[in-house]
Amino acid sequence: MPDAPLPAARPLRAFAILLTGLVFFALMDALGKSLAAQMGTPLISFFRHAVHAVLMLAIVGPSLGKALIHTRRPALQIVRGLMLAGFTLSFFSALGYLPQAEATAIAFITPFFVMLLAGPTLGERVTLWRWLGAAGGFAGMLLLLRPEANLNPTGVSFALITVACSIVFQLLTRKLSSLPGETTAATLMITALVGTVVSGLTLPLMPIWGGWPETWTPLMGLQLLAIGVCGTISQLCLVRAYYWSSASFVAPLTFLQIVGAAAAGWLFFDDLPDPWGALGIAVICASGIASMMAETHLAKRRAR
Repeated sequence: MPDAPLPAARPLRAFAILLTGLVFFALMDALGKSLAAQMGTPLISFFRHAVHAVLMLAIVGPSLGKALIHTRRPALQIVRGLMLAGFTLSFFSALGYLPQAEATAIAFITPFFVMLLAGPTLGERVTLWRWLGAAGGFAGMLLLLRPEANLNPTGVSFALITVACSIVFQLLTRKLSSLPGETTAATLMITALVGTVVSGLTLPLMPIWGGWPETWTPLMGLQLLAIGVCGTISQLCLVRAYYWSSASFVAPLTFLQIVGAAAAGWLFFDDLPDPWGALGIAVICASGIASMMAETHLAKRRAR
């Protein structure tokens, strides 16, 4: 069955769903960073998408049948899948060279451009509070990426490729979520299938893209499976957050993922940001929360 028509905006609901997704994004990235030291990125990316596809088939496949891959816009769905595959390959590669918080911060140039492009490409009205929220998040990111950070150029290059893929991916996510006949299940399934195929085609590059693992362990297998599970949950949350609000509202709030990245870096890699980095994270959090509160207030006023 298709999703219901796009409802009136529910900023608080979108924020709660998005926050859940960001937690799983941070866990997935931490697992990817750990595995990137042991194997090439194509294999990590393949498991991330293949597990996603298998879970979708097992959980909703029996009830949805062919509807699981039904779409009226196959071109848009395939491009979205290609963008996520490119994002996954480039971001996990970046994590092999950069700390998790810094890699995530570079990737979060994306929401700023998504907000800028949401008006001309999606016809959304960008409010002053959204501009201020995105500008605050961008300023916080600059504190994290000050010149003396001495980041690895190769890692930065991979992170910038991630940004380009993510911009197109997020805009298409919002576009598809607002089109009649496009379901959340089909969007997730087609993305997983495209990502599995693309990642599978890059597996022959493993010898020059990180290499195959020297030895296999049960823990390594569990980590690969967990990446797929976390990726599935995080993508579902992202799609539903865009369903309940607009791209120019959701995008600034995704800056909060940097907080999760910093926490994961500390928990799993004993890597804490310095005082300037901590200030940047605080600015990002404050900007996201202020934007959410302002949008909630405006939504209530419009509903009266």
